[in-house]
Amino acid sequence: MAVLYAALLVLAILTHIGLRPCLAQCLDPQSFTCSVGVINMTSDGAAKLRRTIDSDVEAFWMVLTIDKLIVSSSGSGPFLQRIAGFTDQITYLVYREPVFQIPEGNTLSDIDIYNAGSLRSLVAGTNRHLKQLSVETCMLDRVPPTLAQMIALENLNIQNCALTALRMDVFANNPNLSIISLSRHQIRQIFPFTSPPKQRLIVAHLDLAANQLERLDMAAFVHMPDLERLDVRGNRILRVEATSPATYESLLRLSITFNKISSIDLRNLTLPSLRSFYLDDNELTQIPTVLGRMPQLRYFGIDRNNLTQLDMSVFRRFENLSAIFVNENNIESIRTSSPVTLPLLDLLTFENNQIASVNFTGCNFPSMHLVSFLNNKLTAVPPLFQRFNSTRMSVEWNPIRCANLATFRARFVGGRLYASTGKTQSDCLTSSMIELTENVKGCCVA
Repeated sequence: MAVLYAALLVLAILTHIGLRPCLAQCLDPQSFTCSVGVINMTSDGAAKLRRTIDSDVEAFWMVLTIDKLIVSSSGSGPFLQRIAGFTDQITYLVYREPVFQIPEGNTLSDIDIYNAGSLRSLVAGTNRHLKQLSVETCMLDRVPPTLAQMIALENLNIQNCALTALRMDVFANNPNLSIISLSRHQIRQIFPFTSPPKQRLIVAHLDLAANQLERLDMAAFVHMPDLERLDVRGNRILRVEATSPATYESLLRLSITFNKISSIDLRNLTLPSLRSFYLDDNELTQIPTVLGRMPQLRYFGIDRNNLTQLDMSVFRRFENLSAIFVNENNIESIRTSSPVTLPLLDLLTFENNQIASVNFTGCNFPSMHLVSFLNNKLTAVPPLFQRFNSTRMSVEWNPIRCANLATFRARFVGGRLYASTGKTQSDCLTSSMIELTENVKGCCVA
């Protein structure tokens, strides 16, 4: 006889199978959340469940919490067949066994398993009902080989277990699978499909965050043509590449932040729908120049890397950019080696760098709204107002010379220049102050 403890089961009871809540035992009558204490399925457990949920009160759904479950052998397998007569969804808040079995023909649509520290194997028979499967905190070392038996599966979530490799072939026979989340494992390597799947895969979201990948080859996902989001944040990736031509028509976001990337070569990659590309928290020393086609790119970010110089001409090929973020690097100078026109560019931020020199000669940004040089080493306000007729500029927390700041007093009064201000010298990080308006003084260096 197996005993499963500690708020083990949560059953979502649906009225379409003819079940109603018993409000007398509900913890929250308005939300129909009920606790049934101990359920002994070896004696009167089924009858107790039936009495608990049998009521004259109509409801669309209810939640039953079982604090302690007693079964003859296992909390899965035959038990799932019996419990499927009461519910469409089941959640194990604690699961203590090494094996979880989903019997052939089971009718549950949602199975969630948490705190399964002993679980090493999940086996499924042919199943045409299960749409969501979640397993968190377990000892599974691979995606279940019987995944293909779950024909209707749409959402697969396996997190914080023991996976060390991902073989893409395991998904080849799941044509309804749309969301795959495999975060917080020790996945070091991705093995691509060995042959094209017989049916088109519709995977839209693939989450591999917080693993131990050291290399990302975008060609590995070529048989997932509907991919919209790929998340590999928080791995150990050193290099991102596409070793063979690959096009992802639907990819909107590629999340590769919080890695150790120092090299990117995506010349074989085409991303016609990509709107945002963030390289934050990596180890790049320059803006990547081989990024493939990204004609709809709107937002580009490369915060907290190792850049020391920036040539604005590198952005020329991304004509639809509206915002560029290059903050918290070690940039000392900005230049433009050849003319660049970005008709939609609205926001440029270079905050928290070491910038002492700025040259935007050759830049044509007719829509520019704000340029921020907050917290840098500028000693003079960059001469950008005439070049960008409607722009606003921040030079706060820079050691601007007082004489130079004075010449931009009208820009400050007109709200187009943001500078550090204070009422007394103690409010400033610089050694001097000048009057900008009758009541406002600007912090500057004499």
